[in-house]
Amino acid sequence: MNENIKSNIVNQFKTTELGFLRINKNLNIVDFSDKETEEYLRKILLSTPLENIETRGKNHYFECFEYNAILTVNIYSLTVITAKLINNWR
Repeated sequence: MNENIKSNIVNQFKTTELGFLRINKNLNIVDFSDKETEEYLRKILLSTPLENIETRGKNHYFECFEYNAILTVNIYSLTVITAKLINNWR
């Protein structure tokens, strides 16, 4: 991962309607609108240091301790597939 790839993900990521539901539930942000969730995801992506981004198979994993979250982003579609709280993931 490098800054150019990370920047591309931050600027172009998306998620699905079901993705919003899953992400909001997993991150305990159920009162967020889709727009608020999108901005929250952008903050997580931007706050994740390069050394905390792992690429495995077809996904990037953004592990952001500042927000206690791990985002799974598909490499090809740049879709945020899911999110989990770090303390619930390990």
